[in-house]
Amino acid sequence: MTNNEAQKSYLLASLKKIATVVKRGETIMKEIPGLVRKAQKTKHDPEWLEVAQVDERIQKRRYGTTQAAELAGISHSLLYAAEQDGRLPEPEYRLDTTKKVRSGYTINHINHIRQVFNTAPRKPEGASAAVVGILNLKGGSQKTTTCHLFSQYLAMKGYRVLLLDTDPQGSLSFFFGKRPDVNVHYENTIAPFFLEDDAALVEAGHPEGASRSLHYAVQKTYWENIDIIPSCLQNLNIDLLMPKVMDDANVPINDRIMKLRSGLIEVGKDYDFIIIDGTPSLNISTLNVVSACDMVFVPTPAAMPDFASTLQFAGLVAETVQTYDEGGFYPNIPDIRFFVTKYSTRSYAQFMGQIIRRVFTVERGDVLSTEAHASDEIGKATNFTYSIYEQNPAEADNRKRLKQTCEMFDKLFDEMHDAVWETCYEDLLRTSHIDKIDQIMANADAMKGELEELKNNAGEGV
Repeated sequence: MTNNEAQKSYLLASLKKIATVVKRGETIMKEIPGLVRKAQKTKHDPEWLEVAQVDERIQKRRYGTTQAAELAGISHSLLYAAEQDGRLPEPEYRLDTTKKVRSGYTINHINHIRQVFNTAPRKPEGASAAVVGILNLKGGSQKTTTCHLFSQYLAMKGYRVLLLDTDPQGSLSFFFGKRPDVNVHYENTIAPFFLEDDAALVEAGHPEGASRSLHYAVQKTYWENIDIIPSCLQNLNIDLLMPKVMDDANVPINDRIMKLRSGLIEVGKDYDFIIIDGTPSLNISTLNVVSACDMVFVPTPAAMPDFASTLQFAGLVAETVQTYDEGGFYPNIPDIRFFVTKYSTRSYAQFMGQIIRRVFTVERGDVLSTEAHASDEIGKATNFTYSIYEQNPAEADNRKRLKQTCEMFDKLFDEMHDAVWETCYEDLLRTSHIDKIDQIMANADAMKGELEELKNNAGEGV
């Protein structure tokens, strides 16, 4: 056998092996959602599963009546009354018990209660959705984990959230039941919008002109108040083809960089937060992401290689902004904050945490005070594709550790929420308060004038 024949034989054997692995993987991928659904049917109402199910995913976590009422911002007695008088649907009951036992409430149920009683939090009236990016050049820095958990944290509070997955790997999409290159393809992503590829969208069944807006790409998830624009490998086409598309159309450089922001502002009217999972690179689509954001959070693991990568990311952003200045165009630049991830009690991690704070803190709040500690619960939840916020505590391997992990991320996300609120809405809220004070004063002056007039009239009558 010649060398060429041997190489060919080896190549074909390798190809066969890889094809077998891919085929097995795809088969398992198709089976897993069905198995999950089957397992849940023994515990919850099948009709509810049929209605609530999106992309074969369900909400596992259930809350008791008192906890659900508290989360919804009402009393449990009002919850009972609303179920009896028809304002709310009748409660669901477990099917695997002989006694009549309520199966509890999912976040979808709780958000419906918030809608009925108007207790859900909302962005200030007239404001655009806050656009938040989770970005870093380094893979494995917990970008996707942060996007996944932060979106669910906000949804649990009652906010309406739109997720944008720009990473061609599509891990965030996968966590919400959108399987890249299986049920997510080119026409389902932001790529046609960036490339102004109307033909591909028309072929997929969308009306002409669909590529001028991002509405075509928005998909529902199994969380009723979380929608997503998913991603797949074909997002790689954006950076390969976008420069030529923009050149051919003579699009000004500022419009190229601000294209995503204009699209998100339009599609984000019905949301309170838009959260973007960025790619581990700095290219034209990433520049669009940076310019689209009101705020960027940079996850920085407490390790020297990750610190160096974050420093490089900050340097590249600075160089890019300088280039904008030299070119005489000024796209939107977000408020950038950093936070420490993969933190622990080890002296090395604490040392690196101090380095990160000293280097990246220029003004108060540049580095969030709360660290995201390394946790086995995150890894276990990722393996099951359901997050820590979706785990029923009673079914957890270590209930105490799960509770501690959730509380840690709650504290981090409280700080992120407040930072976004302050950056995006503080001026608007201050103006709103001043307007209210002015109105109160004007009303008081009017009332004072009326009283004076009545007094004078009374005096004349005497």
